[in-house]
Amino acid sequence: MKLFIRTLKSFNRKEKVLGFVLGAVFLLSLFSILFPGIGFLSDEGKVYTEGIVGEITHLNPVFTEFSEADADIASLIFSGLVKYNSVTEGFEEDMATHTLSDDQLTYTFTLKNGLFWHDGIEIKADDLYFTFASVLQSPDFNNPILKSNFDGVKIEQVDTRTVTFTLNSPNSFFFSAMTVGLLPEHILGDVPVSELDVHAFNQIPIGSGPYQVAEPYEMHDDGSASVVLSVFPQYYGSAASIEKIRFVAYPTSTALAENRSVWNGAARIRQSLLEEMDLTNLVTYQYELPQYTALFFNTDSQFLIKKKERLGISKALDKDEILSAIDYKVRIDTPLLELSQTEWIYESNPEEARGALFDAGWTLAEGATVRTNEDGALYSLRLVRRDFSGENELQEEINQITADLIKAQLAEVGVEVAIEKYTLDELGEIIKTRDYDMLLYGQSLGYNLDTFAYWHSSQASETGLNLSNYQNPNADVLIEKIRSTFDLTEKQSLLEDLGATLADDVPAVFLYTPSYYYVVDTKLTGVNFKKLLLPKDRFTTISSWEFN
Repeated sequence: MKLFIRTLKSFNRKEKVLGFVLGAVFLLSLFSILFPGIGFLSDEGKVYTEGIVGEITHLNPVFTEFSEADADIASLIFSGLVKYNSVTEGFEEDMATHTLSDDQLTYTFTLKNGLFWHDGIEIKADDLYFTFASVLQSPDFNNPILKSNFDGVKIEQVDTRTVTFTLNSPNSFFFSAMTVGLLPEHILGDVPVSELDVHAFNQIPIGSGPYQVAEPYEMHDDGSASVVLSVFPQYYGSAASIEKIRFVAYPTSTALAENRSVWNGAARIRQSLLEEMDLTNLVTYQYELPQYTALFFNTDSQFLIKKKERLGISKALDKDEILSAIDYKVRIDTPLLELSQTEWIYESNPEEARGALFDAGWTLAEGATVRTNEDGALYSLRLVRRDFSGENELQEEINQITADLIKAQLAEVGVEVAIEKYTLDELGEIIKTRDYDMLLYGQSLGYNLDTFAYWHSSQASETGLNLSNYQNPNADVLIEKIRSTFDLTEKQSLLEDLGATLADDVPAVFLYTPSYYYVVDTKLTGVNFKKLLLPKDRFTTISSWEFN
C-alpha cells in the first residue's frame, strides 16, 4: 500500500487524471461483465437486460410461433400494418392506414410516409406484397398457423404504397391477422421460400421496428445465448428512452432464477418458480394468456370413433386432481375463451364413464383390468405428447405429471394407456399423419380467437390444425357465421351455440391454462399493460419505459 502511495505521488497532474480515467473505465467494464443486467448511465444511456427461457433460433416474424423467445425479440425488431395495444385491449393501425369496403370483403392498406428498414431503405408496397403473397401464400411456406389466415385471399398491389386484400367472405378476425411483421423484399426477394427458415437473415435480421440488432446472438459456455438490440433512430413511432436491450436466453427456468443478478426483468415465470426466487427490488405482474392444454381425441381412431367412447374417457378424467398436482389454478372447460369458463362446468364421474364405455361395446370381465370388445380386442390407447427434456424442464415435469395422471385415472375404468413422447420435430410429423389415439397438446390462440383453423372440418388435414379430425356440418356453419359477423351480440350468441355443439360431440377434453408472472426491476418505470394476448405484448408500451 505504501508503495502504491509513493508511486501515485510521483505522477504529475496530467498522469493522475489519465490514471483515474483509465481506472474508472476498467471498473465500469468489470462491472458490466460481472453484472450485465444492471443498468448504469453511460454515453449510450441505460441498458435493460431481460432473461427469457428457451432457444433463440429464428429472429424472423413469420416463424416465431414455434419459439416464444424468438417472438419476444422479433416483436421489437419488426413491425406490421396493425398492432395490438395491451392498454386499450384493441387492435389499431400501425404502419398503414386502412379502409374496409361496404361489402366487408376488401381491405385496402396504404403505407404511411417516412417508413424505413433498419438499413435505411424505404419501405414500399413491394415489401407488403412480398410478405403476404410471395411468402405467406406460397405452397412452400411451412407455417400452418399463419398460412391459414391468408388462404383464398386475393392480394393485389395497387401502387408503390397501397395493397388490397380481397376475401371470399367477410372475416371479422382478419384485421388482427395483419399484425405479422413485414419482411424486406430487397433482401429476401431472391431466397426460395422453402429456405427462409434456415437463411442467415434469421440471425442478423433487418426489420422496421423500434429496435435493431446491435450484436447478433451468440452462445455462451453455460448454455445460455444472448442478443443485443439498440434503438433504431429512424423509427416512425415514439422513440424509446431505453437505448439498448440485452436478451439472455437460458436453457431452463432454474438457470434463469440462478442468474437473477444478470437481468432486470423476466417473463413467463410460473408460480412454483416465483416462490423460489429472490424478489428483492422486483415488481410482480400476474397474467393469463388465451391458450389451453387439452387432450385431443383422434375421432378417426378405431377406439374413439364413437361418441360414447369419447364421453367415457372424458368422464373418467378428474381435472381438479391434475390441476392440484401441477399447481395450476385456472381450469378450462371450453376452447371458446370468449365465453365464461364458469358457465361450462365439467363434472368427473367414473360411474358414468364405465356406463358409457359399456354402451360403446367395451366390457370388463370379472378379474380383468382392461376392457375388451366382442372380438376380444383390448381397449388400449396411445397417448402422444411432446418431450421437453433438455429444453424446458418445468414444462416437461408438468407434461409428465399430466400424462401419468390421465393414464392412472383411465386405468380405474378399465382403459389401458401407452404414453409416447417425441421431440418437437418428431411430433410435427406425427401430427401431420394424425398417428395417435389421444394427443396431449397446448394451443395458443394469441391475437386470433377465430376457431376456424382449430375446429372447421376443412382443417382436418395434414396441413391443418384440427387435431381431433373433428367434422360436424353444423359446427362448420356456426364457425363460418362467427367469422363473418361484425355484430358482437350476434357473435356471442353464435359462440354459445358452438360451445354447446363441441361439448356434445366431445372431440377433446380441455384441461387448463397456466398463470404467468412478469417480474421487473423497481428502478424501471412506465411498464403498463392491462391484458396480454401474447407474452411479447409487454413491449407494446416500451416507448414509455425508463430507469429512475
